[in-house]
Amino acid sequence: MEELWATALPLLRQQVGERNFVTWIEPIRCASDTDGLRLEVPNRFFQEWITRHFMSAIRSALAAAGGGEQCAVRTVVDGVWTPPAMPPLPARRESAGESRPRVPKIGRLVSHYTFATFVVGDANQVVYQAAVAVAAEPGRRFNPLFLHGGVGLGKTHLANALAHEMLARNPRMRMACLSAEAFMNALITSLRQDQMTLFRDRFRQVDALILDDVQFLAGKERTQEEFFHTFNTLYGNNKQIVLTSDKPPAAITGLEQRLKSRFEGGLIADMHPPTLPMRVEILQRKAALLSCAISEDVAWLLARTGGPSVRELEGALTRVVATATLRNLPITIELAQQALGPLAGRGPHVSIETIQEVVSQHFNISLGELKSHRRDRHLAQARQVAMYLCRTLAEASFPVIAEKFGGRDHSTVMHAVRVIEERRVADSVLADAILAIETSLRSRNAA
Repeated sequence: MEELWATALPLLRQQVGERNFVTWIEPIRCASDTDGLRLEVPNRFFQEWITRHFMSAIRSALAAAGGGEQCAVRTVVDGVWTPPAMPPLPARRESAGESRPRVPKIGRLVSHYTFATFVVGDANQVVYQAAVAVAAEPGRRFNPLFLHGGVGLGKTHLANALAHEMLARNPRMRMACLSAEAFMNALITSLRQDQMTLFRDRFRQVDALILDDVQFLAGKERTQEEFFHTFNTLYGNNKQIVLTSDKPPAAITGLEQRLKSRFEGGLIADMHPPTLPMRVEILQRKAALLSCAISEDVAWLLARTGGPSVRELEGALTRVVATATLRNLPITIELAQQALGPLAGRGPHVSIETIQEVVSQHFNISLGELKSHRRDRHLAQARQVAMYLCRTLAEASFPVIAEKFGGRDHSTVMHAVRVIEERRVADSVLADAILAIETSLRSRNAA
């Protein structure tokens, strides 16, 4: 079977193109399965991408290599090995002359937004690995890299960390790191001053372009036109492009289809809300930056109170630190509770059983139907919403949630959470329904 895979590889290279082949096909390890081939991939995200985008090409190439015979193929996640597509960051050698700060050619960076200060956990492991790969080999892996997720989940932090790392590795790199709004303002100024040639030279001669909040381009035809040609020039010259947005390309209304197509041609990585342990670590690191120490008990209180957004966590921490500073008191549980006021008792935790009950009532289905394995569309959506809320509000683990929903596999729950996270941004009707359920659950929990 391994010989069949080796024969199919040249055919696959022709079908998917050199860039996709190097990024997605080369890292796959092939082994014989009971009735066909087993393709081993490094993580769940890799597995889903291969299945969605390249499985038909893989089957076609294998059939051609086998003389027309169809071969059974399945992909499995093997988390032990690390593929070439996601290399670890090699150590850098700092010389005495490298102490000066490195700044982008266009725009500026947040000094403390680095890989070292980015908290990595289950919720963002894949996207972090992708960013590390891009920093190690800009323009060769995952181009463009499209980061999307809700407000305050770390997109800008990770984009800045990428920029810092690339500049540290190559101080001569010509980099542009700015917001989509700043790009548009620069364009408008150039148009008014009749300096479009200078504008194009500035942006099309960089080695890396990092554009934050790309959803801002929606509905701005002239800016999209200019960015489209800038994108094509950089991509054609193998220059790295990194984009961030609050939603995936397909969900950005008012964005031209040709831009969506370009964005979807690279790696689209979603930023998930940090888990409770991750929020605790984030708070402790933020406190260290403020030159203050908080106990683990205080960190857990703030993590449960502040919500999933890093900015909400920062707000809660700042409020507590300010109160302690003004009163000249140490930061204790009692002081934190006083500083947060009603928020301190807001605890987001709610039981899985309560979530299942409220979701069933909202969607007018029975608990049995919610937990069943039936795949009717309305049941599947209600079930996914319930799983999502069990993860975000009850903060239960994927295996525990899976067990509570008819003994499913935990990967089913992981998929459900991702689906609802994406649809909640793009589907206003679903977003309203989830908000209504969350409000009902919180009111029950407070009662």
